[in-house]
Amino acid sequence: MSQQTILVIDDDTSIRLTLSKILAKEGYHLIQAESGQTAIEICQSQQPDLILLDVIMPGIDGFETCKTLRSMPHIHPVPILMLTWLDDIQAIDSAFSAGATDFITKPINWPLLVRRVRYALRTYGLTQELTRAQLHQSHAQEVARLGFWEWDPQHDQMRWSESLTQLFALQSGQSPRNLADYLQLVPEEQIPNIQLSAQALLQGKSDRISLQHDLIFSSQTYHIRVIAELDENQKIFGVIQDISDLLQTEKALEFQTHYDPITHFSNRFHFTQQLDKTLSEPYEPGSLAVISIDIDRFNLINNTLGHAQGDEFLSDFANRLRKYLSHNFPCARMSADEFCILINSKMTTAKLESWIMSLQAELSIPFEIAQTIVHIETSVGIATSPKDGHSSAELLQAAVQARRNAKALGGNQFQFYDPEQQPDHSRRLTLETALHQALQQDQFVLHYQPQLDLQTDNIVGVEALVRWQHPELGMISPVEFVPIIEEMDLIHAFGDWTLRSAVNQAKAWHDQGHSIRVGINLSARQFLKTDLAGHIEQVLKEAQLPAELLDLEITEGIAMQNPDSALQTLEALKATGATIAIDDFGTGYSSLEYLQKFPVEYIKIDRAFIKDMTVNLGDQAIVRAIIAIANSMNRQVIAEGIENAEEARLLKEMGCHEIQGYYLSKPINAAETQRFIEAYHKS
Repeated sequence: MSQQTILVIDDDTSIRLTLSKILAKEGYHLIQAESGQTAIEICQSQQPDLILLDVIMPGIDGFETCKTLRSMPHIHPVPILMLTWLDDIQAIDSAFSAGATDFITKPINWPLLVRRVRYALRTYGLTQELTRAQLHQSHAQEVARLGFWEWDPQHDQMRWSESLTQLFALQSGQSPRNLADYLQLVPEEQIPNIQLSAQALLQGKSDRISLQHDLIFSSQTYHIRVIAELDENQKIFGVIQDISDLLQTEKALEFQTHYDPITHFSNRFHFTQQLDKTLSEPYEPGSLAVISIDIDRFNLINNTLGHAQGDEFLSDFANRLRKYLSHNFPCARMSADEFCILINSKMTTAKLESWIMSLQAELSIPFEIAQTIVHIETSVGIATSPKDGHSSAELLQAAVQARRNAKALGGNQFQFYDPEQQPDHSRRLTLETALHQALQQDQFVLHYQPQLDLQTDNIVGVEALVRWQHPELGMISPVEFVPIIEEMDLIHAFGDWTLRSAVNQAKAWHDQGHSIRVGINLSARQFLKTDLAGHIEQVLKEAQLPAELLDLEITEGIAMQNPDSALQTLEALKATGATIAIDDFGTGYSSLEYLQKFPVEYIKIDRAFIKDMTVNLGDQAIVRAIIAIANSMNRQVIAEGIENAEEARLLKEMGCHEIQGYYLSKPINAAETQRFIEAYHKS
């Protein structure tokens, strides 16, 4: 098979080179163009197999470039995938109106891009095969005459040519001798149409007929095309052609046009059609809702188990979802880990909430993939019509926004659409652009929140927390920029800066006589890096910091996404000499078996259990239980978010080892932290 060619059009050199490098590794030949005009000139003399086209470019933008390319006859069938920072329905509609085959939003999800390119090229190949097959079939039908037959109605005698008997692998004497023999080979429901067509010829109503039907020989079904005419002797003669393969290709192409190949759910295009049709018919207000479902941290499954197992998980997830829906409601896979359900029956708000909670509970039951137990959570958004929109575009956008709100609140929950919570897309785009410069221009700074040993009353550690001091936008909250960094390729550079800055500061304090443990948070993507432990060991060696003064924090959700793999990574991290803490404990699905196996020193209790502890006996009991479990496993407990003396007193009474929170100090810069530690110890 010849190497397929992809044309990459983007004015951003780094993105263009990254695209080319990743796709070249997949075996594709790459051509690059830095502008729409250059791309048009290239396409005048060449025909790529696929085009990746940026939307926002100087000069001719992506939409105009796409229109011009589509006007070229040899480029017209070529798939064009548009790359855009824009994530609104209007931009998507503009892309399709310009002739785009599909769109991919920036920041680019590289594994998803590779898969979309692969599927687009496969569909393009099927389309080309279908076009060629139709041409070949036409020649065979009109010129090659793959098999002749003749029927004499007066004597009811039928004769098949030798090429026709060979076509169906018939032995001598097995071909039909009369019309009755022939009709016995045809499914009963198709016979009336054949009889009517034959009568039309014999009665002079038609000069020529063309029809398709099935023939069954020895339990094998062939789909055939029949062309017949009446000659001057009142005999019917014609050609039979086996078009079974063509029919299968057409069905495959039809399936790929409307359905997702992994889950067999409708795709975005087909689901939108279904939603449009439902909206065009009369419906009772409140009886129509669109539900958007996202699998939280799906990338962890792909990155940990591999894409083949990721596809297996998606298939199992879809089967469970399908079983729950019981074919009552249309469902679609809208993107890699996003699904949509169309509710088209009357439900009260309370009933809909109950139904969704039951659905989320069903989907949260652990999956077993490649002998690995996989826990997942889902974020769900709900939009109803006509309250949240009258068109499919409005309802889908509202449902997606509600789902994003649910995810922003921590995930594993559902939210109804609230127009007051519409995002500021322009600010996100500004932040994404500014983040590329922030590291180079030293705009990030670490603040530290002290940790107090309740037994010795000494400051024994700090947690390093990143702050972004933008020269124009001011101090930007990590709640706003960290999720954006985690979606971009900057996460590894950002994580390395955090690690080195924290280690260097810990070393400076150590040299001044303060042996303070400094904790840093590892993101999910950092935790999955194969060389993470080696890199941390190298940074510690370069700084000459005692390894036990570095504390590595991972959330409970990351650890339990794939416990067996996490155990191996944690053991490698433990071998560096650093200490390890499980953050946000109690908010996920920890198995006590794995918790006992994990080589961790600290368990951090989430603020959610602390804040009402002094007035809620249930929360107090949970905190006591966590401390008791930790003590039984010889683990230290750090309680987060302590805001008053009563909480600190109660935790000390329960046997908690350390606390941190605004009761001690808010996160402060390095100089203020040193002054705080010195002042606290003096007092």
